Amino acid sequence: MSRVALATLLPKQPIELRRADEYWNAVAVPTTWSRLVVADLAGRNGAVFEDTRFRNMVWVIPPGGADDWPEAHGMGVIVYRTGEQLAVPGLGGFHGSHWLRTPSGQLLFTDPDELRTAVEKVAGPLADAERLGPMVVCCYCNTPTRDSQIVDTWTSPCDGSVHNTYACRGCDSARGR
Repeated sequence: MSRVALATLLPKQPIELRRADEYWNAVAVPTTWSRLVVADLAGRNGAVFEDTRFRNMVWVIPPGGADDWPEAHGMGVIVYRTGEQLAVPGLGGFHGSHWLRTPSGQLLFTDPDELRTAVEKVAGPLADAERLGPMVVCCYCNTPTRDSQIVDTWTSPCDGSVHNTYACRGCDSARGR
């Protein structure tokens, strides 16, 4: 991987808005189910960071790698194409934003086809995103579901943001709620 791609990706500050460019693009997936995507990739991914403030996990992909992906905002999947901006942490991270796999010259990119396959295995076809809608993962059985309810709400001591914990209807009723 070129030093130019790393230079245009990594900020000089602890966190900074970076513009996806001709050297790299990115794909963000909601943190509520992104760990299932990481598990499905089983180590076959390049640089990836988690941003707890925006509640997503972001994979670095080759430029144009997801240009043919359908819009999947209904699932919370965001493709950052050339020219679009996103907040990128420095190597040391910043207030909840941190690298899970740091970018390196040898392994910067996640293969966009493998990433899409993993996303669709967890969340369903991207082309059906608007019809399928948002998804969460059950806190009891770790199953992705669109039929859930909130079982707990908590506030982050770091930044005051409010978070919910979800359970699928079957697990929730089985626990006497």
